Amino acid sequence: MERLEQFRKLMVEQEIDGFLVTTPENRRYLSGFTGSSGVLLIDEQQAILLTDFRYLEQAADQIRTSGFSVKKHEPKLWPTVIEEIKAWSKKPTWKWGFESEHLVEKDFRFLRENLSSVELVPTEGLINLLRRKKSAEEIDFIKKAVAITDQAWEKVKTEIKPGRKETEIAALFEYVQRKMGAEGTSFRTIVASGPRSALPHGVASERKLEEGDLVVLDGGALYAGYCSDFTRTIVVGQASSRQRELYNLVLEAQETALTEMRPGMTGKEVDALAREVITKAGYGEYFGHGLGHSLGLAIHESPRLSLTDETILEPGVVYTVEPGIYLPGWGGIRIEDVVVVTDSGIENLTTSPKRLTLEE
Repeated sequence: MERLEQFRKLMVEQEIDGFLVTTPENRRYLSGFTGSSGVLLIDEQQAILLTDFRYLEQAADQIRTSGFSVKKHEPKLWPTVIEEIKAWSKKPTWKWGFESEHLVEKDFRFLRENLSSVELVPTEGLINLLRRKKSAEEIDFIKKAVAITDQAWEKVKTEIKPGRKETEIAALFEYVQRKMGAEGTSFRTIVASGPRSALPHGVASERKLEEGDLVVLDGGALYAGYCSDFTRTIVVGQASSRQRELYNLVLEAQETALTEMRPGMTGKEVDALAREVITKAGYGEYFGHGLGHSLGLAIHESPRLSLTDETILEPGVVYTVEPGIYLPGWGGIRIEDVVVVTDSGIENLTTSPKRLTLEE
């Protein structure tokens, strides 16, 4: 109920009379409903979840304290949405907001053609203004997801041996996470070895690990709907001097950001802390992505730690911190932790050691 009232205040600030929620994460955040099908309709007095017969019982149970009621749509969703909006609209200039980053064009066109008396107002990231700052309960869920991922890495890293396929390692990591209590993965597990480790999002292939390979594993768990995100880089066997040099450089960049990161800074300023370390060493052009991103019900949320993000860091916002260097034809290195901003700095939720080889 509290989240719904907070969102209604945002609607008033945006001068919006009603709002249509289609994004699954936002639907869950506001109503508690976890099913795969449905939309929310909200105005200053009413709030309903439209879903199909498969989810009526589940929805009634999940939204009990959220301030929403449940209504079955039939036979199709969008005609029912139009019927409801027409019934709710009380003024000649009634304005309905919608999530322009999610509603597909054909559905928007259908709404516009059948709601000529309603002004459809595109919005972007409005509900995320509420979601970005996590409650104590949300942070606890994320901590549990991160702990599951840490435990999985502890068990799986010893299986990173010559002859094992990248797909085997990825499957094992996901299996162990589920065994540790994850309800699923927060994204498709990345395992990239040897020259493929230069691919920042190199999904696992049939390539077999070889002695001396760099191996980047990037994965995450879901717990109570909340995500973890984790990356470690390890060498199969002994590390070369160059592998160790670049690993230590990436680690220095990350530790610099983790040490200096605090509320009041911008995402751009935090990104610069790590980027400067890598750039001064001559590898700036090989660090092509931002330093990190927020996460929660979705694996990638705003705000971000990037070259362009001017958002001020606030206590309660959760970020990844993941610098990397990627050299085509040679390999790549990335190290990633999940942190939550506190009143005076950060709390690092990730506890896995940062070691380049199993022997260390």
